[in-house]
Amino acid sequence: MESSTKSIFYFSPALRMAIFLVLTGISMLLGGLISFSIVAAVLHANFSQIQEVLIRPENVKLAQFANAFASLIAFGVPAFVDAYLCKGSIKQNMGFAPVKSGYQIGIVILLAFTGLLLSGALGDLTQKIPIPNEWKVGADRLEAQYKKALLAMTQMKSLFDLLVAIIAVAVVPAIVEELYFRAGLQKILINWSGKPHLAIIITAIVFSTFHFSYFGFLSRMSLGIMLGYIYFFTKTIWLPMLMHFLNNLVGISTLYFVKGDPKKVDAVLEQNLTFYWVFVALILVFLLLRRLNIISNDARLEKSI
Repeated sequence: MESSTKSIFYFSPALRMAIFLVLTGISMLLGGLISFSIVAAVLHANFSQIQEVLIRPENVKLAQFANAFASLIAFGVPAFVDAYLCKGSIKQNMGFAPVKSGYQIGIVILLAFTGLLLSGALGDLTQKIPIPNEWKVGADRLEAQYKKALLAMTQMKSLFDLLVAIIAVAVVPAIVEELYFRAGLQKILINWSGKPHLAIIITAIVFSTFHFSYFGFLSRMSLGIMLGYIYFFTKTIWLPMLMHFLNNLVGISTLYFVKGDPKKVDAVLEQNLTFYWVFVALILVFLLLRRLNIISNDARLEKSI
């Protein structure tokens, strides 16, 4: 039994959670420190200047690299270590099981686009929720910072720039975040609590919180819930990764096609569907997830037979 493929340890879910959270804090600090150090060395800048210089157009690719590299460490390390501390192979523990049916892929693609419909409607609903004025000021400031960072990392003038942005902002986050949140955090919570639905919701709340956006909180939480059920039903991390990637890809591609027009860029970032579309989208999501569960169960039954 080699440690590179098999775990030689066994930890209780509570202890795994404690290790997972500690590693998350360490990995986030380490990822930021290493990526910022690389940027500082390349640009000959002080740490205090890094955030300012990274949003400049000439440094967009370096900003993409720094963000992707920090994510790999921050989310990848805890997910890998947790998989190592479980019984069985690391590959299996990280959810790298084969997709059992082409129908699963088709439903996940439909869920990705239905999720965009739900996300847009929830964005409009969030804006209609009354909150104290001082909270709104803080939320607006946080949203402005988020949009500024997003635009800095998605400045694209050519198809090559688009390809680089897709890899750095769509592919890498889809992989490492799904390994961390679904194959890591969600699985630990399910093993610990024995309540899959509660674990999926808690993981989705944490997933949305990590994006630091009040006006996008419900939208990302709904995405997290959909991703959680996809992983829970299919038992493979490839399908949540696929949906997460498609969600990111649509956003990046849309920004590419409206590049050079600030008004259209603002429209893309701020446009939402009317809130009553939430009900239509929820029905579609429920039906698609239900169908995915049925197909996944049938595939497992057929394999066992």
